[in-house]
Amino acid sequence: MDSGYWPFHFILLQAFFNAPTGAIVAANLAIVVLIGISGLMSASEIAFFSFSGAEIATLNESEDPIELRIGRLLAKPRYLLSTIVITNNLTNIGVVITSYFVTRKMLNFNDVALGNFTIPAYVIEFLWNLVVVTFLLMLFGEATPKVYAAHNKMKIARAMSGIMILMNRFYYPLNWVLVGSTKQLEKRLKRQNTEIDIEEINKAIEITVAKKESSQDVKLLKGIVHFGNITVRQVMRPRTEIAAIDEDLNFKQVIAYIKETGYSRLPVYKETPDNIVGVLNIKDLLEHLNQDETFGWQSLAHKPFFVPEGKKIDDLLREIQQNRRHMAIVVDEFGGTSGVITLEDIIEEVVGDIRDEFDDSREEEFKKLDDRTFMFGGNTPLNDACRLMEISENAFDEARDEAETLAGLVLELTRRIPKNGEEVKFAPFKFTVVSVLNNRIEKIKITNEA
Repeated sequence: MDSGYWPFHFILLQAFFNAPTGAIVAANLAIVVLIGISGLMSASEIAFFSFSGAEIATLNESEDPIELRIGRLLAKPRYLLSTIVITNNLTNIGVVITSYFVTRKMLNFNDVALGNFTIPAYVIEFLWNLVVVTFLLMLFGEATPKVYAAHNKMKIARAMSGIMILMNRFYYPLNWVLVGSTKQLEKRLKRQNTEIDIEEINKAIEITVAKKESSQDVKLLKGIVHFGNITVRQVMRPRTEIAAIDEDLNFKQVIAYIKETGYSRLPVYKETPDNIVGVLNIKDLLEHLNQDETFGWQSLAHKPFFVPEGKKIDDLLREIQQNRRHMAIVVDEFGGTSGVITLEDIIEEVVGDIRDEFDDSREEEFKKLDDRTFMFGGNTPLNDACRLMEISENAFDEARDEAETLAGLVLELTRRIPKNGEEVKFAPFKFTVVSVLNNRIEKIKITNEA
């Protein structure tokens, strides 16, 4: 065979078509449908994940039920992405298997001789499937739908939102496993990538600043090193400890509440603390102290500044400087109030506790009882506890899951509300629950048994 003409001979000799049967026709239609589903999933991925934070906030405030549905889907982006990826992969596998069946039934391939070298028929069949299926999937299942979705994201998102809700429910058990696994893997990789460097820097600081009289400098430098890795959730005052004002209170009741709490700024809520509508700066009331109880103090409240739990406090500090806000309301993934964070809370992460003449004289949250025994408040952040006990900040990683405080860690270990005096072990540490009040762990004693 003349090698210069072999492609034509290949087409003439190898492309023997069999007469299509009903099964072949059905299989070809199935391929078309499956590629269409793959295209819809690819378009949905681009459409849903092209919305900006501001656009998502607008969707959540919309009165259109379809837009609200899109907002609900984007509230759990990991689950949505998992649903899309699973469906797309299953569809692509279906295309490959069905196309293989069609090729085997419709086409007969023969060996091709190229001089002394022979290409077996099964290799030609494999290459045919690879080239044709890949081309169809890339063109109609990936590239074209994604280009279209990039310019019509709202149209695609509105059309697919209902289907995605149903698919999320169908895949929920599998999504729960996959999302949970990826969260754990992501958390471990992040900590490994960041804390190795941080540990090395901490050691370098201790070696460089070795004098006892410079211990405060060491704490300050370590605070700066860790500053960029701390999230709002780790620093905020939790919802259970928030002092907030109901907007329905009259002026006299507000003044009495302010005297009781002693704070300079208070969130204002409507009906429930999940609906924060403003922040009241107490100094704004000074010129109105002679007003009666009918005074409309609500007009003095400033617009609240909302931040997510996962935001880094160094980014938040820049935003506070730009917006001239001293208090931010922390919200969770569902839009509910998780807590509040102030400028003072952020600064304390670097310089340590700031106490003035207006702070109460209650006991410090931390006490060192001996070299191996420590007393903490239940709401002490885990990274602070590790730093105070002078142990590695990933010492509790295997047990902490989503916990950020010592109380949360104990709850992860017990999976229930512990009783006063109950002991929990996580080698080499022993946690003794010293005080529980109203289902809150208030004090914990930690013994390092290493």
